[in-house]
Parts: sequence; structure tokens; C-alpha cells
Amino acid sequence: MSFLLKKLPDMNFGELQFYPSNEGCELALFNNVSEDAFLQYCERLSGVFRLVNENVIENNAFKFYVGSDFIVCIGYYPCNNTLRIVVDTNRNLPDFKKKYVVGSEKTTVWQFEVDHSLIDCGMCYIIRTCTGKFFIIDSPHTYSINDCERIHNFLRERTPAGEKIHIAGWFFSHGHDDHITQFISFLGFYMGDVIIDCVYHNIISPDHRDGGDWMDTHRGYLKLFNNALALHPEIPIVRLHTGQTFYVDNLKFDVLCSHEDVFPNDNSNYNDSSVVLMLSAEGNKVLFPGDAGHEESYILEARYPGYLSADIVQQAHHGHFGTTDNFYRLVGARVALFPVTQIKFDEELDHWSANRVSLDIADEYYIASNGTVEINLPYKKGEITVYPDETFESFKGVYDLWSYEYTPEYKKKLYDEYLARGGKPLDEYKDGF
Repeated sequence: MSFLLKKLPDMNFGELQFYPSNEGCELALFNNVSEDAFLQYCERLSGVFRLVNENVIENNAFKFYVGSDFIVCIGYYPCNNTLRIVVDTNRNLPDFKKKYVVGSEKTTVWQFEVDHSLIDCGMCYIIRTCTGKFFIIDSPHTYSINDCERIHNFLRERTPAGEKIHIAGWFFSHGHDDHITQFISFLGFYMGDVIIDCVYHNIISPDHRDGGDWMDTHRGYLKLFNNALALHPEIPIVRLHTGQTFYVDNLKFDVLCSHEDVFPNDNSNYNDSSVVLMLSAEGNKVLFPGDAGHEESYILEARYPGYLSADIVQQAHHGHFGTTDNFYRLVGARVALFPVTQIKFDEELDHWSANRVSLDIADEYYIASNGTVEINLPYKKGEITVYPDETFESFKGVYDLWSYEYTPEYKKKLYDEYLARGGKPLDEYKDGF
């Protein structure tokens, strides 16, 4: 047993499986544990540590304790009678207290059109609370060259003149470069005009034990991300753990899964380290699985077969290989949001049945490359706004970087559709393809 876990009362649940989940964070997993044994151990924890929150998400029970130099997160999962205990030296906790907030702004979710001129991945969602603050999910790729500026401009246009942009939280599902790198640039350029109350994530350390197959460039970006945050100690960092329900103004968030839940399987598929977040606001639920793959999908389906139901879903892993067909049947979303380009959507629709299942269920779907999408909550069918398309592929740049090639006919079709969506004519294509 590790040093941190030894600080807990004796855990007499049978064989302990140990997971060094992150820097300063460890997990103990026990199988074949009864609910009574879980509750009895919680009583013992309460005699040593301060209970700060308890929560139930579809029969899964969670309790959170604070010690002198760490927090304890304990979760019991009746679907397979497992007990998971996390000890984390990051003592920053999210706000567990439900808010009764009155504001004059519409609660709005935007699927932000990332600049896909040179890259076909990346995602960014911006949520406005009823008080006019913002909660942001992820950020675009480093090849989405101007997007830190575009995000700043977008927020600036929706913030009263003379006031700083107020970002109540910036959440990162995982540490791939197409989800974190424009945030690094944003910190470098715009902190003089911005207040960031908190950063939320549970990103695996660059030196994680399962990182042997991760690309070195991913590790490099993770280190840049951590270094950028270290330059801003005024921004609290909350490491999210499964079972936490927290509040930001009138927004409620449930943490449904993270890399800690994948153990004892490994995280060699880095996408399965995504923190899966459910937003509830104005009577609607919006599910953000990030890039979650099959491992996390099986966990979510087993634990939350009813609670996964949502009005709006972000398609996992951009609509590439991700969560399962059954996952989308359980979600049953009326709106499917694809953080991907039209090109990749077209290429992959015949390959991934999960996309087709999601589309069969949904009343509406939207592709991020085709314009920023605005959804006011509560959602009503037919009232979603799509902004004019702002970015279009540089086919020469795409070929030079990735060797992707398309027929002149397909390029023209895409360009004509871009213009029809309100895109501005580009000199690059004035003489055709």
C-alpha cells in the first residue's frame, strides 16, 4: 500500500488493487464489497475526517471528506459491487452547494466553430450562465491558429463594455493537444481582460505509468499546459473526481467518469482518460463525454442506464471511434453536436454505427465546422441559431501537413456550401480548384 492510503483507517475489504492515478493522488479498488460494508467504513472515515459532501447518482453512492493535507473521495457502485477510494493532496473542492441564482441573461450553450483551415479536430463549447458569466469546455488545437483571439472576441462581444470577461470556470475533458493548446495561448495574451475563477480537470500526468504509447508531442503539450497554469497561481485548479456534483451560478454539473474509473484496465487509449460531465440547467441535460472511448462507455452504461438520458449530447471523440451504439440509445438526445469538420463527418458516417444511431434518434444535429451553434435553454425544437460560417479548409495547407487530397468536384461542393452558409469568398479559390 502507498504512503497516502496508509493514512486512512484499515481497509479490510479483501484484496486491494492500487492505482497511482496522478501526481499526489492515489486510488484503492476493492471488489465484492457489500453496501453495508461501504456504509460502515464511511462511519469510520467520519470519525477521523470531516464529511463535506455526500451524493447519490442513480444508486451509486459517494462521500467526500477533508483531512489536514488531503481529501478522500469514496464511491460505491452496486452494478458490480465495487468500492473505489481516492486520496488526493489537491484539496481544492468544487462548490457543492446548490445555487438559487437570479439573472437577466439567457442560459446559452454554444458549439463554437473552431478554425478548421488546417486541422480536422478540436472542440470548444461555451456556456453562458444566467448572470452573464461563462463556463468553457476545452479549447482548440494549436493548428487552429487564431482561435485564442476568436474566443476572446466572442466573449468580449457578450460582455458589457468596461467590464472584464468573467469566466466562472474552464473545464478540460483530457489533455490531448486539440483540447488544451489554445487555452495556453489564451492565458498568454488575454489575462489582462479576463477573470478566471477556476480551472477544472483530472488530466493524467505526462509521466503516467500507462503513457508508453502516447505520442511525445502530447506529453510536450501537457507540460506546456501545466507550466502555463503555474504562471497563474491566482487561478485555483480543482481536480474533479467521479460522483462530485457541483454548481456554477445556475449550472449544475455531475462528474460521471474519469480515468480513475477505467482502472484496473490501463489507459493506453488516452481518450478513455476523459472526464465525462453532465450539465443540467433550465430543465435540460447536456452530456459532454469528451473523447471517451469504449472502456468508459461500458462503465457509463453499467452505472447510469437511466441517468445518461439527456436532451443534448456532444458526440464522443468528434464522431470518430468512441462510445458505443448502446450509449447513444441510453442518452436518447434530441440534439446531437459533432465537434468535427464536414469532411470527416462525411468520411466516417458509413464507418461508425454509433453516429448513425445518434442521428436516427436526434431531431437535429450540427457539425462544428459549419458555423457556431447557439442553443438557448430550455431547448425548443426549431429555435437553434447557426451563425455564418467563418472558416474554411486551406486544401493546400491540409495536403502539405497531412497529405489529405480531395477531388476538385468535392472541393467545389464544400466551398459552395460554405458560401451558402454565409462564408466570405476566399481569394485562394477565386480561380477554382
